[in-house]
Amino acid sequence: MRRTQIYLTDEQSAKIAQLADDRHASKAEVIRRILDEALGIGEEDDDAADRAVIEATAGLCREYPDWPAWLESVRGQDADERLTSLGL
Repeated sequence: MRRTQIYLTDEQSAKIAQLADDRHASKAEVIRRILDEALGIGEEDDDAADRAVIEATAGLCREYPDWPAWLESVRGQDADERLTSLGL
């Protein structure tokens, strides 16, 4: 990695500072990511990593009940039933 100094406009500096704050990253990291994206650096690695995560987790939840069935099993059939089970 090489150290480089650049001049930024006040608007650029403010936007980079806001991005850094939003992403909990340094301004230098934000600038490096912007440059990587603009220059097409690391895109293949990002795609490969994304693909690996998808392949590793594909079908992980296939045995899980669908949302309405799960919700009913957790909540019970209605509010009265939940309150009765709590002794209310």
